[in-house]
Amino acid sequence: MPRTYLYKLTSDRGGAPCAIQPAPGEDPLLTLAICKPAIRRTAQPGDRILGITSHSLAHSDGYPLGAVIYAAIVREGLDARDYFTPDHTHRPDCIYQFHQHNGTASHNARSRLHAAPEHLLKDLGTYPFYRNGRILLSHDFRYFGPAAVRIPARLHLLTQAAEALGQGHRVYTDRDPESKEADALFRHLWKRPTAYTSTQVDSDAYEKH
Repeated sequence: MPRTYLYKLTSDRGGAPCAIQPAPGEDPLLTLAICKPAIRRTAQPGDRILGITSHSLAHSDGYPLGAVIYAAIVREGLDARDYFTPDHTHRPDCIYQFHQHNGTASHNARSRLHAAPEHLLKDLGTYPFYRNGRILLSHDFRYFGPAAVRIPARLHLLTQAAEALGQGHRVYTDRDPESKEADALFRHLWKRPTAYTSTQVDSDAYEKH
């Protein structure tokens, strides 16, 4: 049974989510590779994710409050060892590397995003299993960034949920009325074209996640 995840973003600068403009001939790809480990561990193919603006992001960057920054349908969950490789170093959220001689992970120093050691524990987890090291991939998404789309007032349950949400997240199943409203919201959002995230990420981004 597909689920809908709802959470608030405190920063939106190209690291989480990461949805850079695809090269010619490539499919658009949105990844959630850092931050929100509880969502990354549990979301399954077909699940939906709604990332909305927080008070802090509205205050710091002028985003409309309680609006949808991005919406995505999960295509697959990829192990960190398969994502943090040279094949993905063009993506700003590919910030870790695994060492073949002992299986440990470290920051790859290509950027200062999450360069402090304490971030590795939250993003990947502990050696040797790195249970947080799961990356969500979506080819079916809409990213709006600073032009975040307000949740229509008629979807009052989702509006109330967005207002009440703190630092965690909410999960709704098909049995929940919020999920029915999410169906309508996704149809509403999919009428709009997607934007893309920056290829450059500020070093201070996502320090609060």
